[in-house]
Amino acid sequence: MPNVITPEILAERVCRTLDLPVKDNAENLTEILWVALTETRDQAIGAAKAVCLEIAEDEAERCRGVGATVAQQTALTIAARIRKRHVEVAGSNSGT
Repeated sequence: MPNVITPEILAERVCRTLDLPVKDNAENLTEILWVALTETRDQAIGAAKAVCLEIAEDEAERCRGVGATVAQQTALTIAARIRKRHVEVAGSNSGT
């Protein structure tokens, strides 16, 4: 497995590449990189949840079309659970 590049390592590399003193600049850069990483991660999680929700809803519609009531109910339950969790997460992040 390749080495993980953390924001701390990346900040040091940026400082060295730009000929900036690591001691004076790496901490600020690390903080900026951690914020960006966290925001990107949160957006990726939200996008994955939205895709899962769309798949579950599509499956529910497909099940309705063929009259598979047990499968339909399962798909609707999955969609409702994903929507509930997705809305809760999205609602709690909207104030940040």
